[in-house]
Formats: sequence, C-alpha cells, structure tokens
Amino acid sequence: MSSNIEELVGNIFTKEDISIQRTISKYMKLLFKWHETNNIVSSSNIDYVIKREIYDSYQLNNALSGNSFSDIGTGGGIPGIIMAILKPNMRVDLIDRKTTFINFLSLVKAELRLENVTVIKKDVLGPNIFFDTDTVVIKNFSNKKISKMKFEEKFSFMMNIIKNNGTASKAYMLTGSPVLELSEECVSKFSLSTTKISSPFFSTSRYIAEVRFEDTIDS
Repeated sequence: MSSNIEELVGNIFTKEDISIQRTISKYMKLLFKWHETNNIVSSSNIDYVIKREIYDSYQLNNALSGNSFSDIGTGGGIPGIIMAILKPNMRVDLIDRKTTFINFLSLVKAELRLENVTVIKKDVLGPNIFFDTDTVVIKNFSNKKISKMKFEEKFSFMMNIIKNNGTASKAYMLTGSPVLELSEECVSKFSLSTTKISSPFFSTSRYIAEVRFEDTIDS
C-alpha cells in the first residue's frame, strides 16, 4: 500500500516540492489506516480516493483566494488537510461535529506538525455557530437536517448559514453537475460562478462553485 500511495501522490502533485508530496503521502497512509476501523473516507479504494477526492481537492486549492479558511463538515480532512499542507502560512479551521473525525484530525495535525490547523468540534447547523475566517469551503456536506432537500434548496440553505454566521466574504463548494442546474434566480442571488475540474482520470467532472457574499442579494 505504501509505495502505491507515494506513486499516486507523486503523479498528481508533480509541481510540488518533494517534501509536500511526502507529507501528503503520510496523510493518506494515516487516513486509510484509520478508515479500516473507523470508516472515515468515502471509499476503501486507494486509487479512487486519491485520483478523485485528492486530485479534485488539489484543483480546488489552486482556485481558492483568501487568507484564512474554514472547511465545514470536513470529515477526514478532505479538502482541509490538503489545503493546510499546501498553504502553510494560511490558517485552516477544520470543523466537524463527530468525535471520530475530530480525534483523527487531531492526530493528523500532531503527526504532520500542521501548526496552521485548528480542529473544532461543532455542528455547523447547530446554535451559536460562527465562522471567523474570510473564506469557507464545503465539500459534499451531509446532515440529516438537510438530507431530504433538493440540491438548490440545500445549496441556498448552506450559503445563507455561512453568510449570516460569520465574517466570510467568500465560499467555495466542491460539488457535482447539479450545480449547473441551479435556477437563474439562485445564480443571481449568490453571484455564483462555476469552474469545471477537468479530470485526467474520470469522464465525469466535478465543479467548483464560488460565491462572493459582498455581491449577494438579500431577500
């Protein structure tokens, strides 16, 4: 497993320093080791997770602007840990409500010596939530409170949570093709722009949705 992870990471992060590649590989090894007993990642397939989740997170990182970031519902730290490794001078808050994820993220922070990471146990749909970073990142957020919502309703709900509970001026969502089907009203309200991630590994594509809250329309 070890050599396969290092090879896959090396093929994706070719433009990054070897020390960064080694740190990401170490994170991947910790992730899959914990996944064996705690189910903290979407799949046990190493190739799939690195080629889909980590590659897409890398593309998201390259599209981000901001000086501080909150990764909400971060789970096992994708994309937040990748962001923290690639942006060592930027603060990254990793927020999740589940103790299993928090324990894992705390271990990763210590093992990788990520001084720019803050691990926060919080339900972002609960009371007294506040994001004090200038940018919020969200990927495949799931919660029983919104699980039955249609995509547009869920998207609007989450963006309003972010807008109304903190200082963020921007939000980025790593998501699938349903973002292309949002109504003109929704796109206009949130001043939404989308960027397609062209994957060399899959025929289907994900998208980066960017919202700038200073341009959103209150309603």
